[in-house]
Amino acid sequence: MKKPTRKQLQHAHEQARQIWQRHLRQHEVLEPPGLEKAKGIWIATLMHAFAHHKEEWLHKDFIAEVTVGLLPELGRDQQVRHLKRDGWNVESLGARGQHRIVNPYQPHPSYINEQRRRANQITAQDFKELKEKTGYQCLTCGAIEGEPSPRYGEGIVKLQQGHRDPEQAPTMDNIIPQCQYCNRGYRDYFTFDEKGRVRAIASIEPVARASLSVQKKILEFLKAQEKLS
Repeated sequence: MKKPTRKQLQHAHEQARQIWQRHLRQHEVLEPPGLEKAKGIWIATLMHAFAHHKEEWLHKDFIAEVTVGLLPELGRDQQVRHLKRDGWNVESLGARGQHRIVNPYQPHPSYINEQRRRANQITAQDFKELKEKTGYQCLTCGAIEGEPSPRYGEGIVKLQQGHRDPEQAPTMDNIIPQCQYCNRGYRDYFTFDEKGRVRAIASIEPVARASLSVQKKILEFLKAQEKLS
């Protein structure tokens, strides 16, 4: 993809603002700033790519080049993945430094989940009772709260609210106690069963980090599924 001109960026930015007004504002997605801000340029660049190239991924260096072209005072370290914290439906391959807008008309799933979390967050007492039922242990690695981690050996274990399914609200049946190391390590990449075992992937990131042979197997599986549907 060629570097978009200022006129093309302005057009893409206006499209982003219209979409925000009609579809995203109601979900409390942050308003796109103007092209005098880095985030405004990132959104416009990704929107331009979505409008004209659909599935194409943009490397962070390309987005940095576009950004520095308009704002020369900025460095080239552009943290585009942070757009999803603002609610924008940006998909990122962290290991490869690539980004794209998946669906500009919907907020990022993790942003919706965060809104649900705020609305449905279980109380400290609820979580305490859940920890009591599970013996104050991390259901993923078995570490006991208040003791050194037998697996990681890093400080004292503190149990946190791990999501069984990162895309669902943190209700009592979607929360499992996890130590800080497991909760931080697994992030929102996987779903878990009620015993804390990994059940399925919940993000493209594990696929991006997999070996080429595993990626080919996944591709063959998806092609076979598509034929069946």
